[in-house]
Amino acid sequence: MRFHPAILMLMVWVACVAAFFILPFQLENRVMSIYGYLILFLFIGVFCLGAFIAGRPQVQQPRRTDLTLDFQLTDRLLIVAALIAVGAAFMDTADRNILNLAEAYRARSATAGALMSGDESQSSIWFQLSFLTYPAGFIYLVREIAYRPRPVLWKLGLYGLLPIVMAALSMGGRSPLLYALVVMIYAFNLRKQLFPKIPGQTVRRRRPLFKLGPAGKAAMGALGGVMFIYFMQVFLTRAEISGGVDAMFGIAGQSWGVNFNGPGSNVLFELLGPEGAYLTFVSFWYLLQGLVMSNTLFTSYDGPMQFGVYGIDLIGALMRRLNGEFVANGYAHLGAVNVYGFLPSAFGTLYVDLKFLGLIPCFIWGWLAGKVYALVKRGRDPRWLMAVPFIVMGILFSIIGTPIGFSNGLLIHLWLIAALITVRVRVAAPQSAHPPRRMTRRWV
Repeated sequence: MRFHPAILMLMVWVACVAAFFILPFQLENRVMSIYGYLILFLFIGVFCLGAFIAGRPQVQQPRRTDLTLDFQLTDRLLIVAALIAVGAAFMDTADRNILNLAEAYRARSATAGALMSGDESQSSIWFQLSFLTYPAGFIYLVREIAYRPRPVLWKLGLYGLLPIVMAALSMGGRSPLLYALVVMIYAFNLRKQLFPKIPGQTVRRRRPLFKLGPAGKAAMGALGGVMFIYFMQVFLTRAEISGGVDAMFGIAGQSWGVNFNGPGSNVLFELLGPEGAYLTFVSFWYLLQGLVMSNTLFTSYDGPMQFGVYGIDLIGALMRRLNGEFVANGYAHLGAVNVYGFLPSAFGTLYVDLKFLGLIPCFIWGWLAGKVYALVKRGRDPRWLMAVPFIVMGILFSIIGTPIGFSNGLLIHLWLIAALITVRVRVAAPQSAHPPRRMTRRWV
């Protein structure tokens, strides 16, 4: 980890605020209050306090070279989960066209309406099984890319990417693909730490370590391009259903409470055209809306504590079966302040679920992030590097939701814990200072 978690959190939110005010966002029927900003700063401060208590900023200590990791049991666990996820997602989508983005949008809208009214989930057993197992693919991506000297591409695709892609298509969402792309980028960065280049080393390995050459970089760029096109096509499809780009700007102003007609917008529209300006608007709004929505929640939300129903998918699904009226009541208060359906940031989510008691899990989150940072910097156990991408992404995506709420985050972290438990650390036998003499056959 290059940056201390507290420093990284401050950098992320400073960048978020700067981007929101630099780009021509214009609020309509919404007001950003000083009180809301103060509560946001309180939550961020509590996270930073927990992180600094767990571990102060420090330099990286040399990692032990006598340790190796045995992933045999971990691989079996993750591979079985990936195959179950792929099979279950295939069964769930066998009778519908998962590439029809318009139909996927209508299905998501129907699901959002059912959630708003607290109706019991109508998802199939196959969807539920896939939902529980596909997050193992994120862990496998890190294991295969970061820890294997020469990653096996077909395994990377079958056990890592395919479960995530199938789940994203089944749900009609974008966040799993975005999360997977960032995981892969960070996993490649971890290889530099796990397989460092030794200065002055001239001995050539029989099979050199895998490096991301021009072809690999082109493939990664192509994969990122495909994901980007998919993201943009989802936005354009929703605009078409709503009457086109111009109609979507009107909907954004009236329903979302934000538009893209602030200072400098004319320049963007001339350079990018209506569609390009719209895609720029919705792409940045997707990332920055948590700043606005959390401010609204801190200022105006007067509903009951939702105890995880709002922020954690599994708890929400369970509560819909046990007490749908409680779910409907909580979401009615969110609808009253025009926040339902938007991404409220990690701290807005904690506030809705626990009000100011949310400062307690916020402190624990910061403490855990700081603890992982300290363990990695000490260099004593290479297993903890596996947790680094997910700690970092939890902070990066705090502008959207909590680490256990964004993109099925609770199950991602449960699979991460399972992987950390099943990895075995082996201590290599010390090498003798005097290598054994070459034996020759003596004839008597």
